[in-house]
Amino acid sequence: MSTKNYIKIYRDKLDYHKYEREINKYINKLVHEFTVAYKGITNYRIREVFWDLIDEKIEYHPRIWYHVFANLMGKLAAYEILFVEKKINKFHKNIHNEWVGYLANLLIPYEPMIPTKFFNELIQNMPVPDFESVLELYEEGIILFNENLKEIMLDPVVSPYKKILKFKANFSNLFEIFMSKCLFLDQELSNHGETAHINSLHEVFQLNNSNERTPSNLLREMLILLNHIRNAISHGSRAGIVYIKKKGVRIRDFKANGKLTFERYFSFEELYDFYYLLLILIMEFELMALMLSLHRVIRELNINYNKRFICSKCGYESVVFVHPERTNVVCNKCKTRHHI
Repeated sequence: MSTKNYIKIYRDKLDYHKYEREINKYINKLVHEFTVAYKGITNYRIREVFWDLIDEKIEYHPRIWYHVFANLMGKLAAYEILFVEKKINKFHKNIHNEWVGYLANLLIPYEPMIPTKFFNELIQNMPVPDFESVLELYEEGIILFNENLKEIMLDPVVSPYKKILKFKANFSNLFEIFMSKCLFLDQELSNHGETAHINSLHEVFQLNNSNERTPSNLLREMLILLNHIRNAISHGSRAGIVYIKKKGVRIRDFKANGKLTFERYFSFEELYDFYYLLLILIMEFELMALMLSLHRVIRELNINYNKRFICSKCGYESVVFVHPERTNVVCNKCKTRHHI
């Protein structure tokens, strides 16, 4: 499970208690999705752990699944708060929701067969087919992150040519990390009978086709656009990305034969937005993996601790979650308490 404490990350930046009522409703809704399929989960316990972590009454332990569940709630609730406070827009929120759902749907059919190591590597944020090569990208990214790209891109004093240079370096680095995660996922799917694809975003997500691998139109158009930007950066000799006075930044993409396939003008604010969207895509691999691994842990607990129960008083029969620390069971029909 994730050792990253999302609640600690967001706690100092967001006022969770300001939205306590809404968050409790959100927790109830998500917990309900689990309780439909599994037993042994209670809204009260998840909420209790969540607010205890928020108030630092307890320390986060990544091996306790209740803590992991509450931690997941902390990240999801943060998105809701950021949206309400207009720190992210509706488009960013929609991309987040659709991307996590899309990735999960790709893996769910094979989840029982996927090794835990795969999810752990996604969660730990270093999932790559070629570890040494991508480690270099992360080291490069740390250097680039020392400069605040948003401040540079939005600062009217900074030269437009310097902005383009900084954008190219940051976007290229981030895109290669993103591709490493996409290929890591594609590689795992190929282990379970799916077709393996070459190092191409269009192939991995079938962007030019219309099949079960192809994402929604919103995701598809965004991925195609990000890929055009990445290609434009590599077209140095053809002026793939240049600043045109009074028009903005022109981005061009070409086929191998030199045919122009894409040309649009963007503001520097829009360029930064594309960089931010790429960050969202990268981070949600981790969220998706955490959600699926949490499902796996709870399912295995149900396999180990679910017991058939017949009430000796009214004869009502049910399946109950009997953890080793549990001392009694209450009949759902007549409410008689039975000692275990």
